[in-house]
Amino acid sequence: MSEETKLDPKHTSTRQTLRVLGPTVAGIGVLLIVIGIGSFFASFGSFGPPRYFWCAFLGMPLLFAGLVLSGFAFQGAMARYQAGEVAPVAKDTLNYLAEGTQEGARTMAAAMGEGLATGLADAEKTGNRCPRCSQFNDADAKFCKHCGAGLTG
Repeated sequence: MSEETKLDPKHTSTRQTLRVLGPTVAGIGVLLIVIGIGSFFASFGSFGPPRYFWCAFLGMPLLFAGLVLSGFAFQGAMARYQAGEVAPVAKDTLNYLAEGTQEGARTMAAAMGEGLATGLADAEKTGNRCPRCSQFNDADAKFCKHCGAGLTG
């Protein structure tokens, strides 16, 4: 199943609309900013105020809105590109770490296994097992430390 068939049927048309609308609004915003800034600097030679400086203040939010719309329009394409760039590096890093830590992981697993085996063997030798919950208790315990049942022996 292709990516296009998984999407909402209106998704493609919405994306196409945003791909046209976003850059158009951003372009209008840039144009207004250029007109406003140009008017500001053009007024330096005269004694009058800049006539179209307000265009810069109208252009800034339009530029922002256009960039946001463009971001939504091209978000999927950007995410696919980024995943294509990041995934191979992450895979190589994971493989490198896995190869470099195999011996240490084996050593830790062996040590943990020995410790658990020793602890269980010591508990069986020196302790009482609760008849109700099978919890190991100290040899001189009268009651189970887990469930409180009375211990025999």
